[in-house]
Amino acid sequence: MESYIKQKPNYKTFAIFKLPLFIYNLAGKDTTKWVNRTLRNAGDAPVLYDSTMLYLTANNLKHVMINRGYLNAEITPTVEFNKKKAKVTYNIKAGEPYKIDNYKIEVKDSILSNPIFTIPRNKKTKGSEKTMIPTPLNLDSILYRSSLVKKNSTFNLDVLDQERERISSIFRRAGYYAFNKEYIGFEADTTLGNNLVNLDLAIYPYNQSVDQNGQQITIPHRQYRVKSVELYVDYNPLEDGNINQYKETKVYEKNGYKIKYGPRGEYIKPFVILENCYIVPGTLYDENMTAMTYSALSQLHILKNVNITWENDSTDLRCIITCVPDKKQGIMAEIEGTNSGGYFGVGTGIGYLHRNAFRGSEQFNIGLRGAVETIPPTSQGFSENYFEIGGETSLTFPRFMFPFLDKDFRRSIHASTQFNSSYTYQRRPGLFTRTVLSTGIKYIWQDRRLSLNRHTFDLIDISYIHLPKNALDTSFYNDLSAAARQYSFSDHFIMSMGYTFSRTNVASPNRRNQPIYSLRASIETAGNILSLAAAIAGTEKDSIIGSKQIFGTNYAQYIRGTIDYSKTYQVDEKNSIAWHVGGGLAYPYGNSKQIPIQKRFFSGGANSVRGWGIRELGPGAYYFKANHENNSDKDNFYYHSGDIRFDASIEYRSKLFWVLELAAFIDAGNIWTIKDYEKQEEGSFKFNKFYKEIAVAWGLGFRFDFDFVLVRLDCGWKAYDPSNNPNTRRWPITEPFKINKNTAWHIAVGYPF
Repeated sequence: MESYIKQKPNYKTFAIFKLPLFIYNLAGKDTTKWVNRTLRNAGDAPVLYDSTMLYLTANNLKHVMINRGYLNAEITPTVEFNKKKAKVTYNIKAGEPYKIDNYKIEVKDSILSNPIFTIPRNKKTKGSEKTMIPTPLNLDSILYRSSLVKKNSTFNLDVLDQERERISSIFRRAGYYAFNKEYIGFEADTTLGNNLVNLDLAIYPYNQSVDQNGQQITIPHRQYRVKSVELYVDYNPLEDGNINQYKETKVYEKNGYKIKYGPRGEYIKPFVILENCYIVPGTLYDENMTAMTYSALSQLHILKNVNITWENDSTDLRCIITCVPDKKQGIMAEIEGTNSGGYFGVGTGIGYLHRNAFRGSEQFNIGLRGAVETIPPTSQGFSENYFEIGGETSLTFPRFMFPFLDKDFRRSIHASTQFNSSYTYQRRPGLFTRTVLSTGIKYIWQDRRLSLNRHTFDLIDISYIHLPKNALDTSFYNDLSAAARQYSFSDHFIMSMGYTFSRTNVASPNRRNQPIYSLRASIETAGNILSLAAAIAGTEKDSIIGSKQIFGTNYAQYIRGTIDYSKTYQVDEKNSIAWHVGGGLAYPYGNSKQIPIQKRFFSGGANSVRGWGIRELGPGAYYFKANHENNSDKDNFYYHSGDIRFDASIEYRSKLFWVLELAAFIDAGNIWTIKDYEKQEEGSFKFNKFYKEIAVAWGLGFRFDFDFVLVRLDCGWKAYDPSNNPNTRRWPITEPFKINKNTAWHIAVGYPF
């Protein structure tokens, strides 16, 4: 209801105090001074009471209630004045809503040129080709099916309008190109009593008139067929203007399609265009096919803009598709600053991009990246710093590439196929040096009719982790358990396959005032193919390490799953509440007794429990105990990793002025090991105590939203520490002023969820 109120009070930061109004009031009256202008622009001017807005708001609220079925609603505004301030209250007496008692749809035969609907279905013939067989469907059954209007439901005008849109879409999918919701009307009888409504739906003819003899002439709605499809794939709206001025250099024609190339020539192969065009000449008009064609062509990287228009001549339609091509090549460069646990660093990268590698909108990427992170205050030179350098390359085809699959199936899925590989060299002084070589194949696609869903299937992903001779620091290596040395810090293969599902309504055009949500779930398994190969080859387990090897190298075997869900509610135009919950589980089996370090979970950091630095929290109640007899007095980062993850956060976000936004948050979570591992005492997950080991933090943050990027600075305070650290309190929230001991600072890009 709030969005219909004409006058709202000055908004409150964190819904507590009117900070923007306070900033505005700091400004002096002399607007020639830049200080006063700056304060006024940054602040929020006071909202002055206007009685005319009072009655406009009451009228708005009355209409809202009537639209929702409360036909007898009464709106009574009251105003209380006190010391030049007005308190406005809108009293809404809703009354009983009207319910739908009976619903009837009436479609006369004279309304439609073809009252029997037909939908095309695939049917195999004796040959290898498929033909489209029309299947008749009764119109009444189609309109009643999945109807939004139901008996005993509230008489809601918004729902009735949605029903008009739904029925209009049914007609436009069945060839009625010129049909829209204005040809659909409802007649409501509210005189039944007991707040009941009889509702009739009527469909009006395309045109109705009276001839000279006074006879009524009814022109029914007609079905339209696609006569031709013309594609202008080198269209420049500034130079070409009208398509009649299009400078074509080559024309490709086939089965009613015309692909007209411009100055670039045949820069994209015809079959690529036709594979992504679902509008078929000779068939009835279908708005779904238009939407699918627009979506498919828009996903071709070489095309920057796609537009589809229709021209009709009687019942024949001419489809005109104009495509604005993008630049074939590009280079990218980036530089970034990092802060990881108090260690500052800098990274840089350069990349090359080709959007049309083989004239089929194949996207080729290659990039190099390097990063250095200083270790204060002992850093004596470059050799003492963290260092990483690497490169990656990928080639993405805009089609589903897999042998022996039916062409129609590949076209209906319309997945992109990506081949990728990368190489990384990492040097961590005092810890380890290693190289990681990876390669893989994945498929990426979105649902055609439900584009909010995105799927990624990793058919195969192979990583080879190599640690050169003397790559591990002696003290670091000696402090590792035998399992950690074998499964994380020795040469090993990870050969996995996985699936990721994600769904978000961030860019949905129908979202309106609904909350923003995001769901991401993934499942990954590794080592099964290598285990099968080892079994076929009759490979025996190594007597020392107790695991099988491929080419003399260990291989990991595990299953790993994660799920994360977040939601953001808009309180008003400048305040919102967001929450997130997520978890993960990784289980080693077969050839592995532990998960490799790069696949284990960690907690703490800018996107986790922000009262702790990255990899400082958990697992469970684990606390590092120095062992001076073995010269082990340094906390090993490896032991702050686990097989189970849980995170939960809630955050209140409030825009202040300019690009500045404030946030207050509460985080909770931890990680656990799935088994009792050596040197990770009190780190395993137990049902009778895990809830006591969920860490809690609270904090405040500043965000700078520059539209193209959001820079975030968060400070988290420990509230509840589950570790068995004898030097800290279980409830650090009772010591809020011990900043160095109980806080963690985080600099990041983007929201945490």
